Amino acid sequence: MKVTFHVQPVPASRPRVTRWSTFYPKKYTAFKAAMEIAKSDIHCVPLEDNIYAKLDFFIQIPKSWSKKKKEAHRGKFCNNNADIDNYCKAILDSLNGKYYVDDRQIVMLRARMYWSTTPSIDCEFLPIQE
Repeated sequence: MKVTFHVQPVPASRPRVTRWSTFYPKKYTAFKAAMEIAKSDIHCVPLEDNIYAKLDFFIQIPKSWSKKKKEAHRGKFCNNNADIDNYCKAILDSLNGKYYVDDRQIVMLRARMYWSTTPSIDCEFLPIQE
């Protein structure tokens, strides 16, 4: 199964704990809400086998960069400060129950990050037959 989500990739973050409540940062909360909307029209039977996941993250080029710098980085590997495993965690957690029963079924993972003018996430889930 291959699918593209046209949402801005956001790394998963830890919940913030205050004296009165526990909450997630606004960016991550907005990402989760956008993913709920994006995956609402997808109807499929979740995979139950082990899974090989291929993830490609297309990160928005910062608007503050000059035109020259934007052109130089478009399509190249992204080297921002966010860890790729946090991007993976965010998308895999949001797809639990939709493409697979639980994300612990994913036993092999390939992930890449690119700079792009249009942010999106490409996902492909392949069952692994033992």
